[in-house]
Amino acid sequence: MRPKIGLALGSGAARGWSLIGVIEGLLTLGIEPEIVSGTSIGALVGAAYAAGKLQTLRTRMEKFGRRDTAGMLDIRLASGGLIEGRRIETFLGELGIVGDVETLPLRFGAVATELASGREIWLQRGPIGEAVRASIGMPGIFSPAKFDEENSWLIDGGLVDPVPVSLARALGADIVVAVDLNSNLVGRRFGKEGDGVISAKTAPAIPAGLPD
Repeated sequence: MRPKIGLALGSGAARGWSLIGVIEGLLTLGIEPEIVSGTSIGALVGAAYAAGKLQTLRTRMEKFGRRDTAGMLDIRLASGGLIEGRRIETFLGELGIVGDVETLPLRFGAVATELASGREIWLQRGPIGEAVRASIGMPGIFSPAKFDEENSWLIDGGLVDPVPVSLARALGADIVVAVDLNSNLVGRRFGKEGDGVISAKTAPAIPAGLPD
């Protein structure tokens, strides 16, 4: 039996659109991940891939302009962020990324953070739009999400698990291709030692409140 390949897509704000090219590169090499986990923007791109809509997302973002950005803003600021979460769900719906997480062609999970406790939450079922919205809820930018499956307010998963390797393994991946968009930023804090490169590593987070 061939090993199952998983893809762990990390957070990274606008840098996250480069994840589209990463996935396309893997597919060109004949590497086809069957399992996808994502945090923040990684959850959005991962959902598009898991739903078979990666090319649709690429085409949409290539045409995304200032008017589109303005259309995402919630100038009332009454929801706790510049961008109302429901507009993210509408955006995904326009791309055809709809339905429940458990019905996607590929196994998918997103990481979010419980606002009250700071716990890491793994979203593996329920509406795909709500899962992505919760994972991408960067405080002050996107409004927090009330996810029915967890019955709590959730915000950006990057606060607790920037690269969700553990979730990919929990979903059944034997081999995980992890994409860390922030490693070079973290490394700069430590400077350089001679000609070597310093990499920062963190212990795997323990997911509290893991859904069944």
